[in-house]
Amino acid sequence: MHTIDQLIQASCQQHTDKVALQYKYKGEWKPITYTKLWDTVEKLAAGIVQLEIKKKSHIALLGPSSPRWVVSYLAILRAGCIAIPIDKELKASELRHILNDSNTEAVFVGQPQFDTLLEVVDDLPKLKKLILIDTPLAELTDQDDAAERMENLTALWKELVKDLEIPSARRKPIEEAAIQAYSGLAQQEGVTGKKKKGLNFLSESAMSRHRLLKEKRLFYYKDIFNSTPLAPADHQPEDRAVILYTSGTTGRSKGAMLSHRNIVSNIEAANQRFQLDSSIKTLSFLPINHVFEQVCGVLLPLSLGGQVSFAESIKKLGDNLNEIKPTFLIGVPAVYRLLLDRIMKNINSKSLSRLLYKYPLTRTIVAKKVKQSLGEGTTFVSGGAALDPAIAEGFHSLGLNLLQGYGITETSPIISAESPFKNKPGTTGEVLEGIEVLIDNPNSDGEGEIKVKGPNVMLGYYNNKKATAEALSNGWYRTGDLGRIDEDNMLSICGRVKNLIVTPNGKNVYPEEIENQLLKSPYIAEVMVYGHKVGATSEEVYAVIFPNEEALFELAKNQADEPISAAEIEILIRKEILTCGRDLADYKRVKKFTLREDDFPKTTTRKIKRYVVEPEISTN
Repeated sequence: MHTIDQLIQASCQQHTDKVALQYKYKGEWKPITYTKLWDTVEKLAAGIVQLEIKKKSHIALLGPSSPRWVVSYLAILRAGCIAIPIDKELKASELRHILNDSNTEAVFVGQPQFDTLLEVVDDLPKLKKLILIDTPLAELTDQDDAAERMENLTALWKELVKDLEIPSARRKPIEEAAIQAYSGLAQQEGVTGKKKKGLNFLSESAMSRHRLLKEKRLFYYKDIFNSTPLAPADHQPEDRAVILYTSGTTGRSKGAMLSHRNIVSNIEAANQRFQLDSSIKTLSFLPINHVFEQVCGVLLPLSLGGQVSFAESIKKLGDNLNEIKPTFLIGVPAVYRLLLDRIMKNINSKSLSRLLYKYPLTRTIVAKKVKQSLGEGTTFVSGGAALDPAIAEGFHSLGLNLLQGYGITETSPIISAESPFKNKPGTTGEVLEGIEVLIDNPNSDGEGEIKVKGPNVMLGYYNNKKATAEALSNGWYRTGDLGRIDEDNMLSICGRVKNLIVTPNGKNVYPEEIENQLLKSPYIAEVMVYGHKVGATSEEVYAVIFPNEEALFELAKNQADEPISAAEIEILIRKEILTCGRDLADYKRVKKFTLREDDFPKTTTRKIKRYVVEPEISTN
């Protein structure tokens, strides 16, 4: 078996002139061939070695999805190091935790994330090198002499403020005037050749930036390229390749260690399940630090000689789909719900298309137009969270093939998936070839905790023996998910073990099932169902709801533009809960609910962070 970098290198050597990656720049798609991709990987890997970063060192990736992110990831592996992909949306404190916990020695970082990183760089003693992916150093700082003078001036000013105990009310106007004067001079004299906003040379981050430059710890991506050929890689499939910090819905993130074998085995098993080849075209729009996008959205197509295009943004996803017409697209349920809502809204906005869609015989006319805009033979795959069967049925009614898969970070990621040749709405398909699944301690309905064994199961959690021992036993990984396998050998996910609600009558209720039912209401944007304790061992079904503000606005417009009061919103949502509850057994129905004024905090795959919301519920 290959390592990840060897797998992609072999593909690059086989598909030399084909387009590997492409991105939008100034309105045009810019292609990167397989030859160019691997040539750049080799130069960057040699640059990493030249920076005296040793093999097996931990190097983080902190930035948006882009060809440079992919090149950096592959170069880290090619240099024999370990990649630590990090969520670009993390706050400074979360970033500090991951970089310290992972013992990261170097980081490839995008410009917006660099500013966040500067806030905590002094708290990261092991971080020695910072490489800017997208911004030349000249655009970050002033000419060397000017920078030196400003740094000295800043240090002297801060000493003066401290010694004389100058109050904030006196200090701030002086600092603001100095910053404005300096910004004006910098722009007038063309210090960097580019106009800059807010040149706050007195800020802690500016001082940190100057110090990093002075200490020769800050580099630009292209500046470290080295044409000296590297010796053939000597790392093995069993070696650690990446450490992925779980975004987590239940608490502090842990670093799952995945080997080259873990990931490559999953790429091969996924390819077998979906029957893909070198004609594959994907549109990458999920966060690339997430294992689902990383493995299935980028590495899988690259291993086959396919084409990966990077979406401009979620807002432009529809336009990009129309331009690229991918043959294979991976997404999360929240995105597919949004996409289906937009399609149906467009159909219902025109009387003719609405009429044609109403009848099965003429629905194909509407479906054909939808398929033309998205891609005739596109296979859509949903993962990252449970997919409402109604969404899959909505796609199928339009002739679109939406499949569901199940996986987690710790299993690299896919455990099971429907295939174009065998699927069953409401299930996550058959378990992938080479992977074993055991339903532990099943109840009378055959439902129990899902345990997984196979070449895709992680090595363990980095620096966390206790968590590893709790999750892994004799090669079996406890997923914490409840599921069952039916007579067709299809795996269904019922919910999380920790989220299970047990009613006073001893009935089991899965919050995810109720949430999917409530989300059918046009007036409910987001919902979290939970168990409210009514006894020592029993709970009732409660919900926290964030209303759909756009739908409420439309409703107000139709009511002579009169604003809807909070009491009216509550009555409306109560009616929606009762309507949605008609299709549920009595014991599953929501007994009480509260409304949120803002959306829920979520992970990168759009799952609600229950551990953040639950303390708020207890407090209120």
